[in-house]
Amino acid sequence: MRIVALVLALYAPVPALALSCVAPSVERTYEFAQKSSAAYVVVHGKLTFNERKLPREGSTSQNPPKMTKIPATLSGRSLSKAGFSTPFKQGITLEVSCFGPWCGSGENGMDVLAFVKKGKGGYTLAIDPCGGEVFVNPEPVKLKKVKTCFKRGKC
Repeated sequence: MRIVALVLALYAPVPALALSCVAPSVERTYEFAQKSSAAYVVVHGKLTFNERKLPREGSTSQNPPKMTKIPATLSGRSLSKAGFSTPFKQGITLEVSCFGPWCGSGENGMDVLAFVKKGKGGYTLAIDPCGGEVFVNPEPVKLKKVKTCFKRGKC
């Protein structure tokens, strides 16, 4: 009887693995950037890059790299006390992360609200399967929230 139970258990359907993400939040991302030792610039604009360089999501037999760096351009306006008023057009590096078989993604030319890290080597933007530091097609309410956070100095 135990052998039959063991054989049945081996052939029982295995639950599919799923990625569980905390819902992205402009406020949480703003607080993260503010508490970081790195400098961040908040930009609303258009992100352009070669989509073919994005990592392909894997399967159980093929896992994508944990990090893929892609050259990109971000054109728009950065956040100041006056709102999104300062012109911003910079070459940046997308840091696209994969968590197991799930990878960050995007489309060339997408409208973004981006928390761009400014370092000695230039600007970087983290994108992961849960969103990262970028919000695609941000609704006016998200733009308003980040402006309020900036004016107050906290969310």
